[in-house]
Amino acid sequence: PASGTSIPSRAHRSLFSLMVSALVLLSLASCALALMAPTCGSGLVSFAVHPLTSLRTQPLQLHSALSQPRLELPLELSAADAEGAGEDKIGVLLLSVGSPGRAEDVEEYLYNVFCDPEILTLPEPLAWLLKKPLAWYIAKTKAPDIKTAMLEADIGVGARSPQLSTIEKQAAALQENLIARGIDAQTFLAMRYWHPFASEAVAQMKRAKINKLVIVPLYPQFSISTSGSALRVLERFLYTDPGFPSKSAVVPAWYNRPGFLRASARAIAQSLSSLPEQDVGEAHVLFSAQGLPRKYIDDLSDPYVEQVERSVALIAAELEHTHGITNAHSLAYQGQVGPSRVAWTEPSTSDEIIRLGSNGVRALVLVPVSFVFEHMGTVNEMDRGFASVAASIGVRSFVRVPTLSTDPAFIDSLASVVMEALPDISRPSMQQINEGEPVTLNVVNEYVTLYTKDELQLVPQEQPWGFTEQAEVVNGRVAMAAITASVALSADPTLKSLVG
Repeated sequence: PASGTSIPSRAHRSLFSLMVSALVLLSLASCALALMAPTCGSGLVSFAVHPLTSLRTQPLQLHSALSQPRLELPLELSAADAEGAGEDKIGVLLLSVGSPGRAEDVEEYLYNVFCDPEILTLPEPLAWLLKKPLAWYIAKTKAPDIKTAMLEADIGVGARSPQLSTIEKQAAALQENLIARGIDAQTFLAMRYWHPFASEAVAQMKRAKINKLVIVPLYPQFSISTSGSALRVLERFLYTDPGFPSKSAVVPAWYNRPGFLRASARAIAQSLSSLPEQDVGEAHVLFSAQGLPRKYIDDLSDPYVEQVERSVALIAAELEHTHGITNAHSLAYQGQVGPSRVAWTEPSTSDEIIRLGSNGVRALVLVPVSFVFEHMGTVNEMDRGFASVAASIGVRSFVRVPTLSTDPAFIDSLASVVMEALPDISRPSMQQINEGEPVTLNVVNEYVTLYTKDELQLVPQEQPWGFTEQAEVVNGRVAMAAITASVALSADPTLKSLVG
């Protein structure tokens, strides 16, 4: 060594080697924690991503439940259940998509729709950056046509959609039905894309001091894009708003309830009887449901199409069993929007009408199988658009079946749906836990102060880019250790010989 340069002791060399080894081990631990992130804490992560699997009333068995209609409960609760229900403030929250109040609201409404993360408009890598600009562009370009359609359609004074007013009547009728059954419940409305928003409904429930809540989407069939989107919004309130009802249950789908099937079959039979006598037996019954991009079904396993198909089969069976009607029927989908390259459920209702007309069908009964209230999709797209297509292809008799609206059998069925959930949310949650039954995650709120998921550190939480919180802490410590070593080497040239 050069004169004046001290030789580091063997102890110094051993200490530095130990430091390097520790840094390597810390880096490996950090990588291991990062790789473990997708497989840890699946319970909480699945709740965040799939509200359907966590907000429940009964264990969901979609495929087995499709095979037959569900049995409905008696008209009244048992004495024990009624007594328990009477001690609480019960709310029933009806969910729907909402509609613009006036033609002037269309642009803002469309922007809300296409900003929804559950509405797939872009590939995932681009969505975080371009979702809102694309929503703004779609709203700007689509709004003029929809405004014109609202003004031209015969939907009442001031070009207002009939959706909200119909849902308000449904809510009032449902509340009256429940009270007649001995359930002192109050109904509330939450629209997904227009007033009243979920935030408004939650504020109303807090003022009413509701502590038990049954959530009923006004969609007979479940889809991630409709019920799933609305439930995700409510999930945020569940975890962030201390005033959200402490117990809640969701009935995600009710397409197979006998009351719904009876009301649907009766409405179809009445519409068939309104046709000219010579067309009644030959009329084709075309069920039309809201369409959905195929990506939901193919990539996300959305049960919507399966449930719609089963709805049609159950209603057709009810038609034959109760009314002796065996007319030919088929299913199609309406409401396709967006770029043509995006594949949607098929066939489209327009294409199916053209096919039927080309095959000689001259009488057509159109059934809105996924809608239970009038809105622009029925009064404009069905009554005007599809009627025009049918006339152009040679269909001489065309009738559209009215939506169920406030049909007494339908409202009675909704009341039975609510009552299915009441025993579940009325039982003490500790009793359910002791009996080993599945429970909703929010029962934890009764025993632990928990308003945000991040406060519960029982398992690793979701983190961006696949890193857990522990991994981020270790990464920070590794970085600090590396900086410290770098500074030490710069300040004391003697140490460089240890790594030279």
